[in-house]
Amino acid sequence: MNIDRAASKLTISLPGIVALAAGIAVMDGDANRARAIDQVKARVVATGIPGASAISQVGMFLNSQTACARPIPTLFPTYIAPGAVLDPKRILVGSVSNFGARRSLGQEGSFLSIDPSGPGILKIPPNFAQSGDQASTLGGAVQMFSANSPHWLNSVNNPSAFTVQYTGVSNPLGLSNNNAFGRIWPANAPFGDNGVGSSSILDPTGQPLSSSPSAKAPNP
Repeated sequence: MNIDRAASKLTISLPGIVALAAGIAVMDGDANRARAIDQVKARVVATGIPGASAISQVGMFLNSQTACARPIPTLFPTYIAPGAVLDPKRILVGSVSNFGARRSLGQEGSFLSIDPSGPGILKIPPNFAQSGDQASTLGGAVQMFSANSPHWLNSVNNPSAFTVQYTGVSNPLGLSNNNAFGRIWPANAPFGDNGVGSSSILDPTGQPLSSSPSAKAPNP
């Protein structure tokens, strides 16, 4: 497939750095035929994110029971309000750090919610989430969404599940925001590249899906 279009905004992840680039051209999908981009307008949004990985804008969630029986705008309106952790304008960024939160089973890992609209560079404190919940720092510009820490164990919402000892985020490698069904879906390698992986469905609280269709085998 040949693609040659201009993207209005793209988020770039470098080691420990998140940058936003505007007007980047998405070129031919064949790496051997990729063309150079002469000019890129970009700025660094945040630093201090160990192992920055999966990145996605939150985006707008549908408020339709046709698409989702439990839509976020109806059930979790405060979580999508301006400045809140799932404000549609914010970006979610994966990291291999818990930012001070106590680690649960598996490797550390988290998703931060970042407001990219400020003019300055956000220098994220390494231990701002020591409280072990959806902590915030830098005037709310950076918030913890979810981490591999006891507050986000599957047992909180699903005590009968076979996976009660796991959280929904641990060494995250991927992320899918389902803006119709209305949930955040990380993909993780909690025990490294050669270990068992996980794919989870998270409520706006950052905890695994409440009222899962299966009481025994819900995510993660």
